Amino acid sequence: MRYQQEAIGDWGQMLDTPTITTSTEELTAADGCTLFLRGWKTSSPNVLLLMHGLGAHSGWFIDMGNELAARGLTVYAMDHRGFGRSKGLSGHIDAYQTFVNDIGFVLDEIRKRHPDAKLYILGHSMGGIFASHFASAHQDKLAGVIFLNPWVRDGSKVSLGMTLRVLFGGLVKSKRYWTLAGGTEGMTTNPEAARMLGEDTYWRRAETSSFFFQILQMRSAILARARHITIPALVLQAEQDKSVIVEASHDLYNALGSSDKTWLTYPTYAHDSELEADRSQMDNDIVEWIGKH
Repeated sequence: MRYQQEAIGDWGQMLDTPTITTSTEELTAADGCTLFLRGWKTSSPNVLLLMHGLGAHSGWFIDMGNELAARGLTVYAMDHRGFGRSKGLSGHIDAYQTFVNDIGFVLDEIRKRHPDAKLYILGHSMGGIFASHFASAHQDKLAGVIFLNPWVRDGSKVSLGMTLRVLFGGLVKSKRYWTLAGGTEGMTTNPEAARMLGEDTYWRRAETSSFFFQILQMRSAILARARHITIPALVLQAEQDKSVIVEASHDLYNALGSSDKTWLTYPTYAHDSELEADRSQMDNDIVEWIGKH
């Protein structure tokens, strides 16, 4: 079992071994906001930063961090500002550039600890939007970028009235909260993971008008951003994904400006692929791809 009820929201337990040292910490950004970071340090020259999706947090990626580290990678996983254990107003942002700046800040801290390492980022769902913006602007900091079920387009059906209220609220940076994302049925088919999610008090199920307006701006530019990404890129897509449109993820792959890009799919995986009962194929693919780049 990966879920222990006393460890709310944690998919697994961070495992130290003779070759892996785990850690949790809070990093203080320039504006005073503290960002929560998990780490799995190995002797690897390759370092991967995992970035979660909408409402999520790094606790959902513990098992993935364990497995990637066991395969030889040094891994970090951050909680975005306003999510999980990071500070900031829950589910709110005034300017999306803050998310991009936070990623740069965390990567600069990681670089200090691993001055000779190759740095990679993996963005899941909303994290994939963040990855596109960061990688297109800061390719000099990265050896490669990975997109996991990126949130290019989704099939959600929000009424026109609600959409307009959210957008108008976003224009004035409203802090009114809205629950627009679905439940566990669109995230995972793993009953144990669904139970963990149902009891997870760190899962942010509502975000503000301002947040959604800023994310919409980022998402509308994702394909344009992709054209400026020329570093190696890997796009991973679950074929049973009920949260994002698979064809749109392939549009992102096609838009990538890199001459070294790879598209891989997983026939039985769901949107939150980090919660699969058997995720070994994807873990192997990530480590193999990084090893070649």
